[in-house]
Amino acid sequence: MMKNEKRKTYPISYISLILFFSFFLLPVLWILYASFKTGSNISNGRFFSLSGFTLENYRTIIQRGDFLLYSLNSLIIAISVTILSLFTGIIGGYALSRYEIKAKNTWISIMFIAQMFPGVLLIIPLYDLMLNYHLVNTIIGIVIAQSTLTIPFAMWLLKGYFDGIPRSLDEAAMLDGAGVLKTLWSIILPVSIPGIAIAAFYSFVVSWGNYLMVSVLVQSNSTATLPIALYRLSSSLTLQWGNIAAATIFIVLPTVILFAIFQRWLVSGLLGGAVKQ
Repeated sequence: MMKNEKRKTYPISYISLILFFSFFLLPVLWILYASFKTGSNISNGRFFSLSGFTLENYRTIIQRGDFLLYSLNSLIIAISVTILSLFTGIIGGYALSRYEIKAKNTWISIMFIAQMFPGVLLIIPLYDLMLNYHLVNTIIGIVIAQSTLTIPFAMWLLKGYFDGIPRSLDEAAMLDGAGVLKTLWSIILPVSIPGIAIAAFYSFVVSWGNYLMVSVLVQSNSTATLPIALYRLSSSLTLQWGNIAAATIFIVLPTVILFAIFQRWLVSGLLGGAVKQ
């Protein structure tokens, strides 16, 4: 009886899941479809047509010299933000996890509070700070500004992950003569790969798709990024929907590829991944 009831509920569950995910996937699939269509085919009133597919939209945006420069800037900034966030998050998270620091709970609360404030509230003080240190319209300034959005989360996440690793590993390494940095590098980090993968993925995605910080700090094409390019395409007098769709896919594709590569570590990291004593 129970097996029969479960079999009856399976189709309902699958149908519900398909409808739920279709609500989110259909717009994405339409953008992918539009990126291979010309402007006239997109606006002909047909929702879907098997004719008129072309790579012209991708060829157009790639042949634009500034678009490749924007891509390089986005890649450099995203990788730099990821490295800075991981370095700070690992050092700070390990210190908060293993040592009794004065006002430790206060620092943890500050990290939570920093995540609650919307990024737009940081724009004016950050711009003023960057202006005073002559970092406006520089790659370094953009990296520092975007890191304010990623470092608190990375440190909080890794602190919680390090809490799940037995302290006996640290003690055993130190009894063998390893110092703090040697213990962290050789013992703690290898078993923390899932948590580090989540922090790295989050930092890269936030930086790669960030528009708010870049729109304020960028004042020339030499430091512009892909979200700026997409904004300029969508704000032109004549909207080329095929080019906009192709640029959108071009921006989203790296994060999808990264998720596919690191999916195993991301899932295990989200589930906890603590080692057993």
